[in-house]
Amino acid sequence: MKKHYVLFLAVGFTGSFFSQQKIDSITYLKLKNEIKTEILAEQLIADQPLTQKFENFLNKNRLEIKGYGVVNYYNYGKFDTDPEIKDKIDLERLNLYLGYQYNDRLSFKAEIEIEHGGAGVSKELDNQEEFGEIETEISKGGEVKLEQLNVNYQFSEAFNIRFGRLKVYLNSAQNLDSPTSYFTTHRQEMESAFLPNGWYENGIQIHGIINKKIRYYASVTTGLDASGFSSRRWIKDGHQQKFEMQNAESFAYSARVDYLFGTNKNTFAGIGSYFGNTTPNRPKNDLKDDAFVNILTGHVNYFENNVRFSGVVLWGNLQNSDLISKANTNLPNTLGAKRTPVGKNALGYSAEVGYEVLHLMLANNHQQLYPFVRYDFYDTMYAVAGDVVKKDRWNRKVFTAGLNYFLHPQIVIKAQYSTRTLGSENIDPVTVLPTGQNQKENTFSLGMAFTL
Repeated sequence: MKKHYVLFLAVGFTGSFFSQQKIDSITYLKLKNEIKTEILAEQLIADQPLTQKFENFLNKNRLEIKGYGVVNYYNYGKFDTDPEIKDKIDLERLNLYLGYQYNDRLSFKAEIEIEHGGAGVSKELDNQEEFGEIETEISKGGEVKLEQLNVNYQFSEAFNIRFGRLKVYLNSAQNLDSPTSYFTTHRQEMESAFLPNGWYENGIQIHGIINKKIRYYASVTTGLDASGFSSRRWIKDGHQQKFEMQNAESFAYSARVDYLFGTNKNTFAGIGSYFGNTTPNRPKNDLKDDAFVNILTGHVNYFENNVRFSGVVLWGNLQNSDLISKANTNLPNTLGAKRTPVGKNALGYSAEVGYEVLHLMLANNHQQLYPFVRYDFYDTMYAVAGDVVKKDRWNRKVFTAGLNYFLHPQIVIKAQYSTRTLGSENIDPVTVLPTGQNQKENTFSLGMAFTL
């Protein structure tokens, strides 16, 4: 009996041994096939072109790349404020946008702007405020700027939160910023005269569209720096860009509401406002008094069928502008501030209209030709305070007429002639006597612009 028991155990052990060997063999083959599959997949990825690898890394359906560029030529005619001005060619800007939609609610946006041909150190001959002084301009990163860097979370179409470096939506110029959405060779003159170009700040913004008709923006952002204010540009150069980091001692508050009443995204009418104290953000504590700036704007745009119209009104008030003027005269030369008297109130309004005419001559034509006219009025010293003397030369009226020829909906050739009349009286350069006529600045310009 004992022998039979031992034999049974031996047979059982042998069967178990060979069964285990069979299982191990199957596991080994399975593991070997998995490793082989992974090696082949890695080799396939390695053999892919770089573009294919990039598409695998980022879902191309969620990635968005856009941009636009502008190149202009300026030919100066009668230019009373600077008779020796030279004609110029300007690689005005190249803007590139990168966006990524992480999911249905969360998205990212960045914008890089390259101005006037690239980065570096530039010199400017200022015959307007510095009496022919040559200024050396050095901005952070040269003239390559990170304009936007923000994340947006969409709770619904009516309510979104955006935070990071973002665009301040005050008037319609922030929407009509691509060169195919305005007629002139350069940015809208009146708005660009005394507001920051583009106007990007660090902060948080809520925005949305209610019932497909009401669009709103409300923002809390870094404020302006009063040390940059001047006669010619009012608050424009108070935009904090001189230093590596922006002072955040005082924030600014802005809001805008639009009514969308057409089929084109650029058909809307609205109002906007901006409010903030500009004293605390000065580089040094050299002014104890508050300097609140308040801006109100109204705008209407109509881009329907073959008609394009845009109109804007801007009014601004600066508290204690006389005290700012006095404090700015003591700023160091190295700061690069103008140190000229600052106006209490600024006022501007503009309107442009164009009509597409090729459809009247050619049927089934995909190109477009817009003759247009534009009028600008702006005065950055519309009213002054205290001992500040009002300067009439900053009262400017501009009439512009020209053509926009669209070779393609995204490529436009522009030509225009503008005449600017200043409030100041012209002085004869020979007799040094008043001529009885206002100063004039006449310019013919050609431009090419595109969007991506």
